[in-house]
Amino acid sequence: MMKKQNIHIWLVSLAFLTYCLTLAVGVPASTASTKALKDIANSYAKEQIRSLHEAGVIAGDENGYFHPTRPVTRAEFVAMLTRTLGIQPVASNIPAYTDVAKNSWAYGSVQAAAAAGISSGISATAFGPKRTISREEAATFLVRALVQNVPAQANPAVSDAASISSWAKAAVAKALQNKWLVGYEGNFRPNDALSREETAVILQRILTELNKKPGTSAPLVSLGWQYQSTTDEFIAQVKKSGVNTLSPRWYFLQKDGTVSDFSDAALVHWAHANGKQIWPLFGNRFDSAATHAALSSADKRKAIVQKLAAFVDKYELDGINVDFEGFSPADRNNFTLFIQELSTALQTKGAVVSVDIPPDTKTDWSEPYDFAKLAKAADYLIVMAYEEHWVGGPKAGSVASLPWLKKVTEDLLDDIPVQKLIVGLPLYTRDWYQAKGGVQSTDISIPESYQLLSQYRASTKWDASLGQYRSAYSKQGVTHSIWLEESRSLGLKVQASLQWQIGGLAYWYVGSESTDVWPAIANAIKLKQVRAKLS
Repeated sequence: MMKKQNIHIWLVSLAFLTYCLTLAVGVPASTASTKALKDIANSYAKEQIRSLHEAGVIAGDENGYFHPTRPVTRAEFVAMLTRTLGIQPVASNIPAYTDVAKNSWAYGSVQAAAAAGISSGISATAFGPKRTISREEAATFLVRALVQNVPAQANPAVSDAASISSWAKAAVAKALQNKWLVGYEGNFRPNDALSREETAVILQRILTELNKKPGTSAPLVSLGWQYQSTTDEFIAQVKKSGVNTLSPRWYFLQKDGTVSDFSDAALVHWAHANGKQIWPLFGNRFDSAATHAALSSADKRKAIVQKLAAFVDKYELDGINVDFEGFSPADRNNFTLFIQELSTALQTKGAVVSVDIPPDTKTDWSEPYDFAKLAKAADYLIVMAYEEHWVGGPKAGSVASLPWLKKVTEDLLDDIPVQKLIVGLPLYTRDWYQAKGGVQSTDISIPESYQLLSQYRASTKWDASLGQYRSAYSKQGVTHSIWLEESRSLGLKVQASLQWQIGGLAYWYVGSESTDVWPAIANAIKLKQVRAKLS
């Protein structure tokens, strides 16, 4: 189902190769040699260098020299590692580090590594792109990329273990255990530089291991909700995304218990012609009274189920996404009955029932949902993992910080089978400020947040504890704050979500994102596949 980013190294696209050919020598891509390298005949790594050169992972200079004994810089290592793993460059709007500018040849690779949690800087704001990478740094970057969870403590079995930095010990131990890096005469030499030929050996070792093992990961649902867009606009937005399941806003519960129909057969035809599924949304528009009137009547529930089943047949739908929110906890059992009845009816048609649910807040907002029973009846439950801080709430803050998202997901897995859970992520944020004696906010898309940062010359700082940037600016004497959602924050959220074998991801809403978001998301999914092969 997922539009996989299965970018095999030996089929690297010409555009990607052109972007990357400056590695290690600072040569413009247009002049770098793609012919046989001239200076590798006496290198112990000549076969690995040739293999990686043919794959587009490494390159020579404009004169065809590889310089096998030259030390590798931090930027060069990250670029080669990400290419080896099929990680796409990410043209983020916000640079992760002040010393890797947007016009740098390494920008896309460094940004991709930051969004994937692979690399770290030499400080909170500096990456040190031209600094020679040490063996312990290389081990750390490798293990972050290839292993989901690294033990917090480990003692590498080498004679010079005491000279390995404390932050690198666990990674070095794992790299040695898996033989991604090896020692020499019983020593690891943590502070020694890596040469280009050593790097080639390491990366070819990993690439060979990956190529021996076929992918075994089940396809992920990647659902995108439509909002405030026409069919043509939605199609154009989906084309730029990684979405494989479309949820247009077609069906709504009316006050008399009937169901409105805004179906567009053209979208169904386009989706199926392009290998995508259609799960239209059926919503209650937060109408508690209409929801109670419909769900408390067995006859009305039956009529609604029959109507939705008829839509599935008429429009050749692949499923229905039920989005009932803001109804009374007194209708908890009635809602469960409705989902059970709908699932029974659609199961015979091979159509999916997914149900949007809030995080388990232990309040009237989540009490209407019997998570365990809903999970038993429906094919998927989609947790709307956003609104950590909400409009009208007492406090300004993130729409979905990384620690909060992890806790929300983990809490629900007590009641929901992991493969039935889809994690919904925000493609929007809020502009917060003080007015009228209290906290006010305005919902904004990701591009709109960038426009505000530029217009008002906002200060922006990465908050590692939240996994996102926080920005502040002044407008007419009033201080505004934005907890940004963008490629780095969303890449890390996807990584966190995929630590479990969840059924997929969902996005509210398609069209409110910036284009750099999708490569970062695809990279997180790609790393999940890589790690599955190596586990």
